[in-house]
Amino acid sequence: MANRKFIDLDFNPADLAQVIPVHQLLLDRPIHSAVELERWLLDASELSSVLDEYANRRYIEKSCHTEDAAIEARFLQYVEEVEPKVKPLFFQLQKKYLASPFRGQLTGRRYEMLERKWRSEVELFREENVPLETEVTKLGNEYDKISGAMMVNFEGREYTPQQMARFQEKNDRPLRQRAWEAASRRRMIDAEPIEIIFDRMLGLRTQIARNAGLDGFRSYIWKSYKRFDYTPEQCLRFADAIAESVVPLVKELDRQRCAELGIAALRPWDLAVDAKNRPPLEPFKENQIGEFVEKTRLIFDRLSPALAEDFDS
Repeated sequence: MANRKFIDLDFNPADLAQVIPVHQLLLDRPIHSAVELERWLLDASELSSVLDEYANRRYIEKSCHTEDAAIEARFLQYVEEVEPKVKPLFFQLQKKYLASPFRGQLTGRRYEMLERKWRSEVELFREENVPLETEVTKLGNEYDKISGAMMVNFEGREYTPQQMARFQEKNDRPLRQRAWEAASRRRMIDAEPIEIIFDRMLGLRTQIARNAGLDGFRSYIWKSYKRFDYTPEQCLRFADAIAESVVPLVKELDRQRCAELGIAALRPWDLAVDAKNRPPLEPFKENQIGEFVEKTRLIFDRLSPALAEDFDS
């Protein structure tokens, strides 16, 4: 965000000594007109964007480098120290806007959507949920570390679970089966610690929903995700319609695949291979990844230098 008008370019989102005062400035600023309210909103939006960008970059970093303790520490510092202080302050900012007598003078779709979203968040917010949300985020980080550390030993080499997917496109059926079973065995090694994380998350999320006065986490997250235009019941009816109309079609397609492959029964390792036994497409060889990435960057550069810069980042 180079074109800032409210937040200094040297502002440090990880420093509470800088983060708290700038929130307080917005809370204390008097608003005497719709014009001033709109300017206040733009400044609040800029602050929120700066914090969100920092948090998202820390999240991406730790997701890409789950084994790096320093990167994880930067992520957790923001999650444990900054976010718990920011959430109540942002709640106060939202309440200030919703209570403004000039709010009705800001018309148009953008302000209708903003009010709808912020009113939902204000209704959900509970101070006692802030530390519970922090714990949920930390548990998610533990899951990411477990997933990021997974490596599958297959045919004398180490692969990530994602890299193992390539073997499911091979025409050699015994190879596909061995690869599928190797990846499944590796996942099962971490089944228990993942189940423990899930159980702890389940308890925390249930408590978060109860603290907000709701009957369960689905009701809470539905409102949190701003799903205003359809209900859980409509989703269940949609699932029933899929079961009635689409599942029989998929079963027929599976029967066709089984016949084309010339096998007696379809197995999990038969779902990604080409049914006509054509070899898998290989846009680049394993030793050409750098060249493939560079060519992708050149394409982006011809489309948009800004897009290429983002790709580099």
